[in-house]
Amino acid sequence: MKISRLTKRISMGAIALVCSIGFALPASAIGTDSMKQEPKGAYVPSGTPDLSTLNSPFSMKSSMKGKGNKKNQQALGPANPSYTIDVDYNSSTHKVAGTLEVTFKNNIKNNLSELYFNLWGNAEVFKENGGGMNVSDVKVNGKNAAFEINETALHIKDLSLSKNKKATVSMDFEVSLPEQQDRFGWYGETVSMGNWFPILAVYDDEGWNVDPYYPYGESFYSLSGKYDVTVTTDKNQVIAATGEEVGKAKITGDKATHRYKAKDVRDFALEMNPNYRVISTEVNNIKVNVYYSDEHSKYAAALLESGEDSIRLFSEKFGQYPWPELDIVTMEGWFGGMEYPQLVMISLAGDRPLDWAKSVNAHEIGHQWFYGIIGNNEYDEPWLDESFASFAAALYDGELDSLQVEPTEETYYHLSSQISDFTARADEGGIGAYYYMIYNYGSSTINDLRELLGDEVFYSAMQTYFKQQKFGISTTRDFIASMEKSTGRDLMPFFRDHRVLLSDQE
Repeated sequence: MKISRLTKRISMGAIALVCSIGFALPASAIGTDSMKQEPKGAYVPSGTPDLSTLNSPFSMKSSMKGKGNKKNQQALGPANPSYTIDVDYNSSTHKVAGTLEVTFKNNIKNNLSELYFNLWGNAEVFKENGGGMNVSDVKVNGKNAAFEINETALHIKDLSLSKNKKATVSMDFEVSLPEQQDRFGWYGETVSMGNWFPILAVYDDEGWNVDPYYPYGESFYSLSGKYDVTVTTDKNQVIAATGEEVGKAKITGDKATHRYKAKDVRDFALEMNPNYRVISTEVNNIKVNVYYSDEHSKYAAALLESGEDSIRLFSEKFGQYPWPELDIVTMEGWFGGMEYPQLVMISLAGDRPLDWAKSVNAHEIGHQWFYGIIGNNEYDEPWLDESFASFAAALYDGELDSLQVEPTEETYYHLSSQISDFTARADEGGIGAYYYMIYNYGSSTINDLRELLGDEVFYSAMQTYFKQQKFGISTTRDFIASMEKSTGRDLMPFFRDHRVLLSDQE
């Protein structure tokens, strides 16, 4: 997700005055009076989420997730998720209803007694605008299963799943999309379906990860898998989606049924608008599509150009883009942009400059590498995707030399801090500190590492990191270890000096 970079030695009190029009920070989320001025031209949500839900994890989580253990990659599961989703979208009621089935391997432990799914649509920021999710008729291996919903967490219990065996969970689910300009919601004729279905939570050495929804960034964490998604809706809808469409839509009366398949992706998103036009190009045998409405037509060519150039540049510097297609969609939101596998949303509320739109697009496309391909726990280690995507955008913009940012004066904010470290101090400016440290100081840190190592060594090491972590989950420890092995250097002093501490995650 995109906000702007800041320049060297800007005080935290001035952040809100210089952040780009790419995001809006509600005043109540910021601690000091000097940070309350909102960025010009940005959409500010009519209601501010209750930050009290962010200051501490769900009550259920404390018994499942404890500190003190080094993360073990082998504990990541359930493994190899394969989703089959079949839904109808009603454009009059803005509701989605249908079925979901996911098959996976229990690589966690013998007689696995419970499963968790994240229901992100139940976050308070969506509920207050008419959004929400519900599930029913939950079955595990064809048998009825007991379950309960606690805010954004679905808990399926009283199970006994054998280790290293496949299992299948099926359920009916309903989704009400909120009326709001967001990654999940509808506004005018545009429907944004990000984080819209029940998705398996990840089990690692800390237990089940069912962190609260974070409305000022990302709190997502899922494993790569396969998706087979069928969507029935009005036949005049133009749809952009993760994956590729299988065949042509089947028309029945005024309805059309579309089917999409994707593999090696950790999420599935859709964007719909009956008035979308599409322009396309190809780069490195990858089809790049821009979906745009009439009011955004002046941005279409620029977005296509930056899409093509970003894929070419990032493939050269980091590793080859692995999927056959990328969709870039225009919409309106309070943010700059939002990333999903093979699909990026570019928010064009107001009159955005073309160069701004191209830079935001580069940032979101950078996320195809950092979170899409190289995954991470965005709640525990947000810097591993946002700092890298911000660096990628600066690389695209030709502005690496401008990445000279000092950390905040408050030494308790680290680059490797978890989101909860920032939200716990929301009343003291913690949300602004999150943006500053994770986006601005983070991208500056990656650039400092590039300057320390030199371009040839740095990008070679990044390509090795890409190959090692492709379609997996990376941690701060993994990144440091990979860079040290590739370069043959002890980089711990560099990372300590830049407030990257392994103890933040252990």
